[in-house]
Amino acid sequence: MGRDVEHRVFSREDRHRFRDKTRGCLDALARMLRESQFDFERPLTGMEIELNLVDARGEPANVNEKVLNLVADKAFQTEMGQFNIEINVPPREIGGTGLVSFEETVRASLNAADERARSGDAHLVMIGILPTLMPRHVSIESMSANPRYALLNDQIFAARGEDMALSIQGVERLSTYATRSHPSRRARVSSCTCR
Repeated sequence: MGRDVEHRVFSREDRHRFRDKTRGCLDALARMLRESQFDFERPLTGMEIELNLVDARGEPANVNEKVLNLVADKAFQTEMGQFNIEINVPPREIGGTGLVSFEETVRASLNAADERARSGDAHLVMIGILPTLMPRHVSIESMSANPRYALLNDQIFAARGEDMALSIQGVERLSTYATRSHPSRRARVSSCTCR
């Protein structure tokens, strides 16, 4: 993740190799957990924080490239939607006063980024899914320009081999249908019912 890729077509063999490699990585993680191979004497943690970009009304703002240019910090990267960015915080010690230092560093980075984003008429919001997000905001035109996102989108549909019906139940519900549109062969949300 995080590396730029060229748009390409993956073969069935490529997908098999990917699944085998993923299984191998999961097996290695299971073994490390089983054998307690993590460093408990010097605990470290890093994190990735996903952020939404909104305008003055709280609506999604499709300006992640502009904001990243204003922020000018390599720790900040695009996310799938043009209204998203992320900060990748490298691992650091969390023992002793490490968590306080970790928080201060992250808070300073986020405050500086928000100040720069505001100069571009956007605000950073850490909220998960924006309550102002509507179907019109999640079209293919809202996807970030980095080719890896189009490639990811294409591979999800290729692996499934069909359009997708999504249904999330809970206090609030989401029911939507994503189709693989042509000729671009990328997804678009064709209908959405939110409650």
